[in-house]
Parts: sequence; C-alpha cells; structure tokens
Amino acid sequence: MYKKIDMNDLKLNQNFRWIVTRKNFFSNDECAMLRKYIDENAERKRGHELPDWKQNEWDSVDSDKKVDDLTKSEHNMNFKWGENECLLNISRNDDEKILSKFWNAITIANQVHFKYDITGIYHNRIQAHRYDKNDSYNPHSDFHNYKDYSSLKLTCIVFLNDASEYEGGEFHMFDGTIVEPEMGKLVIHPAFAGHQVTPITKGNRYSCVCWAVGDTFV
Repeated sequence: MYKKIDMNDLKLNQNFRWIVTRKNFFSNDECAMLRKYIDENAERKRGHELPDWKQNEWDSVDSDKKVDDLTKSEHNMNFKWGENECLLNISRNDDEKILSKFWNAITIANQVHFKYDITGIYHNRIQAHRYDKNDSYNPHSDFHNYKDYSSLKLTCIVFLNDASEYEGGEFHMFDGTIVEPEMGKLVIHPAFAGHQVTPITKGNRYSCVCWAVGDTFV
C-alpha cells in the first residue's frame, strides 16, 4: 500500500513549486511538425484510463486534503477516457531529439524545484493530443495505483498552438491556478497534482505530454 505524500516534506524544500513553466521551449517549426503529425495520424481512440473526481469534491476540499485525496488509490474508480488522442512513438530520429530535449529540461527542473528520484521518460514516448470541439479532460491525477502509473513522478506538457486559435481548453491546476497556453510553452508539475482541460468550444487545441518516472512515492 502506498503512503500518502507528506506535505511537511514538500515544505522542507524551499524551492518547491507546484508548477514550473518555460516559454518558447519548442520552436515554431517543432510545434508545426508535431501538429502535422497529429493531423496525419490522429484517430479517435481511448487515452489513459484515469480515475474521475467529481467536480464538487475538487472544489470543496482544502489545499492539503486535495493533495492527499489525489494520491489515494481507493477513490472513485469510474474511469473516464481521453477523447482525441494519438501516440507519437520514437521510431524516428526527430522523436529522439525531442525526447532528449524533454529530458534535459526535466532534469534541470527536478534538481532545482522537485528533487525526486527519476530514472527516465515513461515508456520512452511522447503522447500527442488534439482536442476538437466539445473535447475536454476531466479533473484527474496522472499518478495513481493502476497499471504502472504509480511510477509517474512529473508530468511535462508543451502547448503546440496559441490559445487565440481556439476557445475553451483552459488548463486548470487543483489549487485554482490557470496556465495560459502559448505555443511552445513547457509546463512541468508533480504527477500527483490534480489538473484538467476545460471543454473546447471552438477550434482545435494541440499539445503533447510525457512523464518522468521513478520508484513510486513512499
């Protein structure tokens, strides 16, 4: 059984941040390449199996309890599925370069802000998403006791187009933080931190994500 994360341990790390961002992490050309790949290969299929938290539970608990709740494995196991998703494997050299770029940024952010034991990128792959009208991702945590998701330590996201190209699709963190999407912007946060993408009402939202892994939190 996994122990809950001790908030006091987080407070001992004075550089700890719930979220770290870096603008222009991907170039316009890299973003265009990934959007093209998504458009040419995307098929509507199930994404990660993620436990669903009711919105009123998300809103009603205090900050410490939110984190504890999001690390439990014995919560509502009513699975919600991602909507429009394709997987970008690393069979091409370009993909290796992108993974290396992710890993370099992850290791620097981890050394400064998180200080977790991490060993690599989950399955050595990038997951690429296109959200179409009415697509969303319900409030969830990437870290939980299902399959091998308990090894996820950090979630790393890059926005592949600007928010001016779509409506809706806001990225919300469990503490109420709303991250402004900008093309090429990198976002890193603990995998146990709850987050969601609000419904798209117009246009298409593109992003890609990978996860840093290591021994599960104890």
